[in-house]
Amino acid sequence: MANVAIIGIGAMGEPMAANLLKKGFAVTVMLHKRAEPAARLKALGAKTASTPAGAARGCEVVILCLPTSRDVEAVVDGKDGLAAQAAEGTVIVDCSTSNPASTRRLAALLREGKVGFIAAAMTRGVQGAKQGTLAFFIGGEQADIDKARPVLQAMGDTFIRFGSAAEAHAAKVISNVLSYGTVALVNEALMLGARSGVELKTLFEALTQGAPSKALESFGPRIAAGEYDPPRVSVDHVCEDMLLAQELAASASAPIFMLAAAQEIYRLATLRGHGKRDMSIIAELWRGSIRS
Repeated sequence: MANVAIIGIGAMGEPMAANLLKKGFAVTVMLHKRAEPAARLKALGAKTASTPAGAARGCEVVILCLPTSRDVEAVVDGKDGLAAQAAEGTVIVDCSTSNPASTRRLAALLREGKVGFIAAAMTRGVQGAKQGTLAFFIGGEQADIDKARPVLQAMGDTFIRFGSAAEAHAAKVISNVLSYGTVALVNEALMLGARSGVELKTLFEALTQGAPSKALESFGPRIAAGEYDPPRVSVDHVCEDMLLAQELAASASAPIFMLAAAQEIYRLATLRGHGKRDMSIIAELWRGSIRS
């Protein structure tokens, strides 16, 4: 089995690393801003390192599970980053939600040093990471994908192939913002009911039968109850991904009327101090409890 490094052991990366350890992989993790994830993984048998180069040393596959493209760029192309330090033949697997243009540049940069780079953008959230049932949007050179495949199969069960790493990351951005836009519409529909005097619990039950969706199923109960903690996806995170979609649309001269409207709703929640709250907090814009 390959030696694997994981850089980014937050809500997704920690259970992904745990699954690899349970399935017999030798895993090195880079220390996190919080000490607890690394300590828990170390108890399961992981090694730890304090730098990206240290984590990647001796590993055939390096998984990046980072919040933004800026973080990916810092790890790959920053001072003492993987572009300069990773051994020839290493395959870097970017599981982050990354900017496709950045992905294209980093893939070309790493190819110069004979280091592989593939996208393996994830869906199905923390629950999928814990259960080892993630779905991956995969793109890159076939030889690099084949080398990383056993590692990915230890963490997920669905693999959708795209022609390039940049295409896979574009698909992930689109998938995310489709979900966020749908959550905004779910909020609007439920709050329309509330303002019309419809009892929200009953309306939610009716909508799950008449107009079912994953967004309604996942966030509807929170919205109806007005209970938004703990956060699943923060408003700030949504705004980051919406900006990626906006940049993607600009590069393709594609109109995004509906997503632009949803983007403004989430921006308003951030402006009013709720960026760290769960995305479903936007319901309070309709309820009137979030004010300028």
